[in-house]
Amino acid sequence: MSLYFADAATGAARKIMEEKDEDGWIDVFDFFAGILHYCAFPKDSEEFYWISGRDGYNHLYRYNYNGQLVNQVTKGNWEVVRVENVDTKNGIVYYTSTEASPLERQLYAISTDGSGKRRLSEAEGRHRINMSPNGMYYIDNHSSVNRHKQVELRATDGRLIKVLEANENTAKFLQTNAYVPRELMQITTTDGQAIDIYLVKPLDFDAQKKYPLVVSIYGGPGAQSVYNEFGASAWEQYLAQQGYVVVSVNNRGSGGYGQKFMEVVYEKLGVYESLDFTETAKYLTGKFPWIDNTRMAIQGHSYGGFTSSYTMLTHPGVFQVGIVAAPVTEQRLYDNIYAERYTGLLPENDEKYKTSAPTTFAKHLEGKMLLVHSPVDDNVHVANTFQLLRALLDAGKDVDLRIYPPGDHSVAYDFQSYVLLQKTYFDYLEMHLKGN
Repeated sequence: MSLYFADAATGAARKIMEEKDEDGWIDVFDFFAGILHYCAFPKDSEEFYWISGRDGYNHLYRYNYNGQLVNQVTKGNWEVVRVENVDTKNGIVYYTSTEASPLERQLYAISTDGSGKRRLSEAEGRHRINMSPNGMYYIDNHSSVNRHKQVELRATDGRLIKVLEANENTAKFLQTNAYVPRELMQITTTDGQAIDIYLVKPLDFDAQKKYPLVVSIYGGPGAQSVYNEFGASAWEQYLAQQGYVVVSVNNRGSGGYGQKFMEVVYEKLGVYESLDFTETAKYLTGKFPWIDNTRMAIQGHSYGGFTSSYTMLTHPGVFQVGIVAAPVTEQRLYDNIYAERYTGLLPENDEKYKTSAPTTFAKHLEGKMLLVHSPVDDNVHVANTFQLLRALLDAGKDVDLRIYPPGDHSVAYDFQSYVLLQKTYFDYLEMHLKGN
């Protein structure tokens, strides 16, 4: 990554900074953290701040306009997720980080020279911060697995100014309606990697019964599925009410755990993600006799569609059902900025593209697979699904296909089609995991 300063009038430019990563990639933005760039250029200052993973974790580095590193602002085995504000008058940077836990996002303040760090957010869980331009106030939107969302107006001097939303209606709803909270836990894979997951038990859980398992995943590089936050997925709750165990996973490749954990998937997309999903299922069925290892499904959308299909095809027999929606089944068919960032350039990395393609392993399918896509998907072209379908057919493998015109990347195109899509998913699970 090279950063240039350019004269808008003349076009003359000079390189200010350059960073390389021979074992992975350089992120310049974080879609999942809601920031479009990792550089912060505060007003009234000829300095800028750059979030870099060069020491193994994403931390904040302070530069002057000549490109000289003034100092590393933050350090530790945790990650700076985003800069919320830079108070140049008082020399303070406000940032959100994973220091408390990779499952949490907490707000901190630190002097620009790296001294005087202090935590501002109080409650455990995931905090989303919206800070005033002057750095004096912020709106704190936060929750945890055991506490529904709270929205507060706070001052950076520690004062709680006002509770903007206590969500009392949610509290009343939880008292009078069925709800199963997420349970956070950590497993260790057979190759020694600790993995965070959450689990939702069936409503009216009975440890003497046997329940089917649905592993609901995404798994893309830098993303994260498991947080210490309140679970509000209607699909998840419905499955729990219908007698399913629902699990999600922070697989290798996820953000929040450092560069080594994330970049292990570099030029190996699908390999470690699918391993972690299968290891999770095997661990849980070995630990909990109430999970039925003969009735397990894996479900994902977009990159989750890629990993669910890749898992079904490279670890055959672990999951009896795969629900695959809007999948990338061949990196050559996706955005070059994405494919080349994680799999390298063609043609020199041709074999790596092949080994990251579910189509390569179509002949290994065991169990049932439902493919779902829209022909006008403006993100993942429907050719991905058709190429996987062709590979499966050529291998003599029969699968189920649903096409939803005129849906976009979400497949469904209105409320009615969304309800039908969810019903299709549920009916597929019922038919092939319960025999209903």
